[in-house]
Formats: sequence, C-alpha cells, structure tokens
Amino acid sequence: MKIKNILVIAITLLLFSNIYAQEESIVKEKSWYVPDYVKAQFAGNIGLFSVGAGYQLFDKVLYSELLYGFVPKSASKADDIHLITIKNTFPLFRKKIGDNLTLTPIAGIATTLDIGTTSFTTLPKKYPEGYYVPTAIHFTLFGGVMLHKDFKKPKLFKGVDFYAELGTVETYLWYALATKEVDLVDVFSTSIGVNFYF
Repeated sequence: MKIKNILVIAITLLLFSNIYAQEESIVKEKSWYVPDYVKAQFAGNIGLFSVGAGYQLFDKVLYSELLYGFVPKSASKADDIHLITIKNTFPLFRKKIGDNLTLTPIAGIATTLDIGTTSFTTLPKKYPEGYYVPTAIHFTLFGGVMLHKDFKKPKLFKGVDFYAELGTVETYLWYALATKEVDLVDVFSTSIGVNFYF
C-alpha cells in the first residue's frame, strides 16, 4: 500500500472518528503504571511494524514509550529481526485547529536493542579486537508532525494522534558525514503511526 493511500485512510479516520464515540463518559482515576496510550507505527528504523504503550510525562512535555518492533525475513533479506525500543518524543509547541484538533511539531530520540541472533552487544571472539563496533544497539533521531483529536464523548479511547516522522540512525548519519560514498539524503527514512489515548 502506498504512503499516499495510508495518509488518506488516516485522515479519513481522524475526521470521522467521533461516529464511534459513546453518549456518556465515566472518568476514573487510573493507577500510575497504566499507560496513557497505546501505539502502532509503520517503519522508522524501529521495525517494519512496531507496537507498544506510552506515558505523557512532566505535564505532556515528554512522551515516553516502550515498543516491540518486527521486521519479517521477506523485508530484511536475512532472518526475522526483533527489536525493543524506548522512544522519547518532545512536542515543540501545540497549535489548536478548531474545537478538538491540535497540530504539534515533534522531535525526539529512540534507543533500540536488536534482540535477534544476527547482532551483538560485545564483539564475538571470532573477530579481531576493534574490527567491528557493537551492532545490537542503535539511536534514532527524528522529527515530524502530529495531529491530535480529542473525542467529545469517549467510548474506549479519549483521543487519537496521527503522526508522520523523518529520521535516521546514528551510524547512517555518521557514514553520510564521514564518507563521500553515502549521500545525506539517502540515510533518512519516513514513518507513520497512531496513538490511542485511554
């Protein structure tokens, strides 16, 4: 499915999501450990698909998430890849659009651990000392835009975010800056995702 089609579907869902809202809402105090939202993301250097949960911290200054990402063998051209990511997103500012829409530029950093068998955190003995750097841990830098909608009469979820990001992994960025063989534009990739708020 092309990104254009995915964006059209996301915007359509956003505009018509109040159809599924309930007539009355019941506000309950939730426990501290219950996440504020659940997330699903497509691409973005943390898996072809990733899912998880997150918290809005410090009066919504930081969104922090724990995610599981997966890249199937058909996409990786090797083995299945399993990833665990801690993703931290910072809203730069918020702009209200109408009654219940908010547009927010975002930036952030994610730390990803490859828990598969094709990467390593310490150099295997079969390689000479200093031959490779560890390949299991990566940092992703990203920026993008998020569109939030509050549900006036929530049933299951209080609101939803749709977002798009542009990002790169630190090693890709290093290669682009340190060598002439990799162009800077080639190290960036896009992602799209959705957050559903409890």
